[in-house]
Amino acid sequence: MLTWSDNYIMGIDQFDQEHQQLFRLAEQVIQRMRERSDEANMRMFVIREAVTYINSYFDRHAQAEEAYMRRIGYDGYGMHKKLHDDFHSIQMVKYQKIIENGQCNKDDVWDFIGSGIGWLLEHIATADMAIVGKGILVQTDAINVNEAALEQEINVLLTSTLNIEANAKIANTNYAGEYFGKAIHQKIVYQTDAGETSIISGIEQSFMLDVAKLLYGSEVKDEVSLILSTFQLFSVHFWQTLGMRFMGSRNGVAVKESHFIMDNQLAVELEKLNPTTSVLFNSDKGKFYVACDSAYPLNQ
Repeated sequence: MLTWSDNYIMGIDQFDQEHQQLFRLAEQVIQRMRERSDEANMRMFVIREAVTYINSYFDRHAQAEEAYMRRIGYDGYGMHKKLHDDFHSIQMVKYQKIIENGQCNKDDVWDFIGSGIGWLLEHIATADMAIVGKGILVQTDAINVNEAALEQEINVLLTSTLNIEANAKIANTNYAGEYFGKAIHQKIVYQTDAGETSIISGIEQSFMLDVAKLLYGSEVKDEVSLILSTFQLFSVHFWQTLGMRFMGSRNGVAVKESHFIMDNQLAVELEKLNPTTSVLFNSDKGKFYVACDSAYPLNQ
């Protein structure tokens, strides 16, 4: 059961219903995969039908949201439209190519579902909520960077996007890659108006699995590609949103690169990054960290 949360309700019936429909579609695809993922023909049918439907449905939904933003004179329109455009031109085009190739494996379909949900969870809870004056991005003034502010913003963002109370606290402000348990590590490069900004982040596997179970049910423990693709795209936009919150700006940030890092490469990658900020958090769900070559994520 793919979990819907009241945190995703904008208060505009059309958009709320359309968001819920996207969740229902993802749930249907997940169920089909769990029942018949060993059948090559079924995998192609599932991804072809889902991509075709979303291309049409998402385009209509995005156009309606954009028309609404223009009508109310929303000042974050440009950045929001870019998020829509990037999702279509990067994510959907990727899977359209798989369809044109005529074959796909299980990982391709799980990756399609996970990346879509990872993007949607963060997008609705932050960018969409800001349209109606709700959520973490509704305040456009930059906030002072300090430990208390960072903890507060991260906890608010985790609650609004993933519907969890993590109670995250800073454990180390000079994290250098020390082992804290089995974890997944990711490098993300953003393009800002001032140039490139890179971050390396990681999350304890137990934390990630607990959240995945909340989203997808206990069966997800065996669906590694679904878990990883969800968190890869979610993390990209989670840290982007946090950075925009500290900058007090919705503009000038684009995702240039994202990939996972092996455990044995973490220390080397952190040394190459030469971070000015590297913070390890402890939480009720598990540990996670972020290191960046700016004063805070996506600083300009």
